[in-house]
Amino acid sequence: MKRSLGIRKGILATGLLVCLWSDATAGAAGPAPVAPASPSPVALTWEEAIQQGVAHHPLIQAARHGVLETQAVGKQIAAVNYPQVSGILANSLGNTRVQSNLGVSGSLPKPVNSLTDPGARVDLLITDFGRTAHKILANRSFAAEAEKQVLTSKALVILNVEQAYLACLKQQTLVAVTHTLLAERKLIRNQAESLYRNQVRSKLDLEMAAVEAAKAEVDFIKAQNDLQAAFASLNAAMGRQGPAHYALEERPAAPSPAPPIEPLFKEALERRPELLGSTDRVQATEEALKAARALHYGNITAVGAAGYAWWGRQEVTSARGNPANPGAQLGWWGAGISSSTPLFTGFRIEAEIEQAEANHGEARATTRVIANDVVLEVAKAYLNRLTAEQQITVAQERAAQAREALTLARERYKAGLASILDVTTASTALLTAETGLAAARYGYLAGNSALDYATGMEYGKY
Repeated sequence: MKRSLGIRKGILATGLLVCLWSDATAGAAGPAPVAPASPSPVALTWEEAIQQGVAHHPLIQAARHGVLETQAVGKQIAAVNYPQVSGILANSLGNTRVQSNLGVSGSLPKPVNSLTDPGARVDLLITDFGRTAHKILANRSFAAEAEKQVLTSKALVILNVEQAYLACLKQQTLVAVTHTLLAERKLIRNQAESLYRNQVRSKLDLEMAAVEAAKAEVDFIKAQNDLQAAFASLNAAMGRQGPAHYALEERPAAPSPAPPIEPLFKEALERRPELLGSTDRVQATEEALKAARALHYGNITAVGAAGYAWWGRQEVTSARGNPANPGAQLGWWGAGISSSTPLFTGFRIEAEIEQAEANHGEARATTRVIANDVVLEVAKAYLNRLTAEQQITVAQERAAQAREALTLARERYKAGLASILDVTTASTALLTAETGLAAARYGYLAGNSALDYATGMEYGKY
């Protein structure tokens, strides 16, 4: 009799659990949490994002203006090789007189009331013993370095766009994961509420389920806000302003065998634009050093002048009172060559040479530093990619196990064989596993981008 009564109670309890689970499932199937209203997403592919960054980012535009600035400086230096023509109007009064080169001299022994002399003067550098030529060559190397700076800025912009794009994809995955967890936690909460109303489970289960659901909702809201921040970072990487919501192109994350690392070092040293630009700077400082040494030899310059002079009054000799020059006007011209050689400049030339030598040594040392940094960047990017590749397999297995554990925990809870804590722990483990899997997948893709940047393979495509 007692056994029969126990069987009946077991059947009733099992039926009650089935009904309660059906009620909880029906309640959980209600409306999902509504995200804040946002504008329609704008389709943005991987290539389009990079092209927008290359076209609009101010970092690249500033580097291009730097090239124009260096080229303009080169034109200023080369202008010395052309005739320098000046129009001059000279006028003298009193004891001064206009010179043949259209300057003004003074302290004459006799008064010159007025002398007006308009004209033109031409100066032409015959030679400065290579100083200007070496300065021109140095500026060309500086211009080449500035062009490499454009490529360096382009490579950096491409890397930032790719990293920001992948960060958005990762955050979208986390939004989906947290949304799924929120739905799961609400399902558990509704189930615990039904069981509590029917006095099958304690109020503690309901309170724990409600707390976990609230935590999941907070995580979901945070994930959505982080996604908007990731979109803002993507805009900044592309050189754009203003918030936006994008529909992004998913990137395949299938791991591929890593190439040998030694050839990557060689490619990076041959392709990285900042290293090539540093080599140009070394060449520029060598030419600047030669230009400084040429200061010892001075220069040779040709001078030509032509003008028309007006005398303002007569010049009278003191002996006889006869006018020596009754006032006249006269056209004239003249030409000459001048040579200037520094004998002692207070050690200024020696100091300029020392400065040029120091700049040359600094440029060579900087080149070695950049080369070492490039090799280190390649090694780090390669190892990070390799680590992420190995983590993907582990994260996939962990996520699969977490899904199975959550399913088992739910079934055991339905059957009364597990507590609410077991279910919430299993759901938390699944969230951690899914988050780790997303981090591994997009970390692998980010490692690929970093390796392409480190080896200098990416900027040449755009």
